[in-house]
Amino acid sequence: MRLLTLILILSINNLSSQELKNIDTTKSSISYFGNHFLHKWSAENNNLSGLIKIDNENILNIGVVAKVADFKSGNSSLDSNSYRVLEALKFPNIIFKSVSVTSINGLSNIKGLIEFHGIEKNIDVNVKLTTIENTTQINGEFTISLSDFSVDRPSLLLRKIDNQITIVFELVFS
Repeated sequence: MRLLTLILILSINNLSSQELKNIDTTKSSISYFGNHFLHKWSAENNNLSGLIKIDNENILNIGVVAKVADFKSGNSSLDSNSYRVLEALKFPNIIFKSVSVTSINGLSNIKGLIEFHGIEKNIDVNVKLTTIENTTQINGEFTISLSDFSVDRPSLLLRKIDNQITIVFELVFS
């Protein structure tokens, strides 16, 4: 179902000389990094769905879906708390879809929409594009504010976790 939705999102333009590629889940990942004054933590998701539409090594459109429950930190207690705080049963997916893309010499600026925790926000992401043989790889990072998505930040020793979360991604399409 997620893949069908992405196909519909990306098929708005015609596909004459354009190429539509699927995400390679064996080589792609999205990680997030958070901070509390006592410790830092991170989690990674390798079970992604996504499509990219390219033309002459330029990104025309991209869509990616990640399930909240697929982010793993290596600590089951931390993961369980994250799923509870992020209301993973109520809001199971994080969805990104591009609105416009500007590319110059392998660097692209992607303006898009991210839907997280039931809220959709505009986002601006800079990525590096690498094309090798028949694969397209994009790498980048951005930050989000949990408060922008109405996430109730948990506290430890009366101090909440930091509001800013850094997202780092390496996406390979073939």
